[in-house]
Amino acid sequence: MYILKIISFEIIIKCLIIFSFVSTSLFSQNTSIQKYQYISPVPGSSMNRPETNIIIREGNLIDSPTLSFNKIRITGSKSGDHQFRIKLVDDGKTVIIYPEKKFRCGETVYFNFNGGIYMSNGDKLPDFSFQFKISESDPSLNKSINISERLGIEDIEKQHRSVKGSNIIINGKPNEYPPDFPITTIVTSNNPSPGYYFLAPFYYPSQNIGYLLILDNTGIPVFYKRTHGVKADWKIQPNGLLTYYDLETSKFYAMDSSYSIVDTFYTGNGYETDIHELRLLPNGHALLQAYDNQRVRMDTIVNGGNPNALVTGLIVQEIDSGKNVIFQWRSWDHFKITDATEDINLTASYIDYVHGNAIEVDADSNLLISCRHMDEITKIDRQTGDIIWRWGGAKSKNNQFTFINDPITFSHQHHIRLLVNGNYSLFDNGNLHIPSVSRGLEYRLDQIDTTAELIWDYQHDPGTFSFAMGNVQELSNDSKIIGWGWSFTDPRAITEINGDGTVELELSLQDSALSYRAFKFPWKTNLFVTNPDSLFFDSVYVGDTLSSIIEIINNSSDSLNITGFYNTDSVFSVTLDSLPFIIPPLGSTPISVNFIPDKYGEFKDVLHIRSDTDTSRIAQVMALKGKADTIKNINDINEFNKKLSYKLRQNYPNPFNPVTTIEFEIPEREFVSLKVYDVRGSEVANLVDGEKSAGSYKVRFNAYKLSTGIYFYRLQAGSYVDVKKLLLLR
Repeated sequence: MYILKIISFEIIIKCLIIFSFVSTSLFSQNTSIQKYQYISPVPGSSMNRPETNIIIREGNLIDSPTLSFNKIRITGSKSGDHQFRIKLVDDGKTVIIYPEKKFRCGETVYFNFNGGIYMSNGDKLPDFSFQFKISESDPSLNKSINISERLGIEDIEKQHRSVKGSNIIINGKPNEYPPDFPITTIVTSNNPSPGYYFLAPFYYPSQNIGYLLILDNTGIPVFYKRTHGVKADWKIQPNGLLTYYDLETSKFYAMDSSYSIVDTFYTGNGYETDIHELRLLPNGHALLQAYDNQRVRMDTIVNGGNPNALVTGLIVQEIDSGKNVIFQWRSWDHFKITDATEDINLTASYIDYVHGNAIEVDADSNLLISCRHMDEITKIDRQTGDIIWRWGGAKSKNNQFTFINDPITFSHQHHIRLLVNGNYSLFDNGNLHIPSVSRGLEYRLDQIDTTAELIWDYQHDPGTFSFAMGNVQELSNDSKIIGWGWSFTDPRAITEINGDGTVELELSLQDSALSYRAFKFPWKTNLFVTNPDSLFFDSVYVGDTLSSIIEIINNSSDSLNITGFYNTDSVFSVTLDSLPFIIPPLGSTPISVNFIPDKYGEFKDVLHIRSDTDTSRIAQVMALKGKADTIKNINDINEFNKKLSYKLRQNYPNPFNPVTTIEFEIPEREFVSLKVYDVRGSEVANLVDGEKSAGSYKVRFNAYKLSTGIYFYRLQAGSYVDVKKLLLLR
């Protein structure tokens, strides 16, 4: 009896492919791989995405006209030969190859390059071949991970927090904001540095509502936007763009200074962009990360392991300005799942063994990544993808450094950053400390002798434990911001500390509102501006009024609705006919800002000019300063008023460019009109138009829109009328 053995078509194809590659002397070509600086996917690697591109870099500049399709062959053991596109990226060295169709799950992909491309030095790019394997099942179907797991807060029951402390300042009246606005509380304020706080609170566990906030030093928002769903990592990038992560779309969005979305950033090769990090680089590139969920037979790795566990790996990518992936690093190729710390259950059905949460560019341009669930900062060669060193904390299994002056080291850390002085900061969540306590840290690393010396640390007294999230930011004045992430017991979201350890500000969030990171930056919107951008009222008598006209300029091609003004000191005020008012596209509207000192001294304030909707605020902020030189009691004021008469004084300086001051006085309460006209009698400015009490007044006139020439200003107060001439010289 003959037994007929049926061989599948797939096996036949696979055998033919292997035979074909052997017959073209691929064994000798494989030795040329060592001549290449970087290859992705890593030769021999597994669990690659079906959408993956192929990246090769020898290290020398490529002669672009010699880029050839004919000498490259890509073949899948299931999918057969692949057509592809080829691209030389902006460094002139890196070649990206894009297959026109996805690879198939479970197949082996064979790549063969057989000459034909030359380098700019005239040498031929070395022949080579390699193979890699695609994931057994489609990883895009493994999307069961929720926001709690992505932020490292899985299986933790939310507990109640209450705001503590005295000298509490709430950020405005409740009716100024949407009903679900996350109230922020200033617990401590001690002359904090200039700038604005950036937070993106969301509510846990509901996660339905999020906010983007920019707050001043008193907790008043100069910008907020109510959003649907979680937003995170809200900050200013080095190029001035504001960026944030949107959980619903799994992308980062970039806004310009007018809060218009101008760009999006996302990982390639089929990976879903992770929430934790976006770094924009000076060359227009971006660093991002992704979590890669793969099915793994953990019973072959640890005793009692789940045979179908969902295991999350870390992907780090550099994308260029065209969103091409030009560098990719995968934890599957460099870490073991058993590198996770002791608290990560390797027999569970879901395992997050790395939990990357930060990327930094080191001084030598190589990459640092923070691996929370390994208690490790890992340095990666940005040219080759190789690991340079592993700096591990409390329960790390691969630490190569000796700690100095820090007996407890760090645990489940966040937010590695290179500081201006060459040191490194990070936020130590401290999950595996005994007792658990969170700290802001600064270390000096000796990367040759592999030592890590603790230079600075800060923790609350008594110690606060923030089990997830958090960051440390260095400010330009030697102060630091600590974003405390999520604590069960302490509602403080931000602490600002100066160089000598003094707390300059502490800000808390209400119960159930969380912010992944917190930052402080100098900031001004450009949606609308004022001219001038600040005001100084000098030498004003107590009880007198000095008014200055400013222009609110709409830089947008849309109409702008000004809905209100806000300042804290009543000596400064705004004179308006009505609110709200509309500024037309690219138009401007003048307003009068008044200084009426009620005592001797110097006064400082800020004026918020607001454009509000039901779900947002955009405010422009201008600094106000005034000085009162002489104190007059009420009798002196009354006596002075008796000596007043109707008078219009000559402007000073005259000629002027472009600002001058006009003084007038009136002996009794009158309706006053002060206008400026050109030589044809056309009105060019309306400086005062309203009722004024008896007194002496100064009004600044800014003629920045006018051309050189003679103009006239006319005062009418009751039946009194006077006209004087002024000269603008550009």
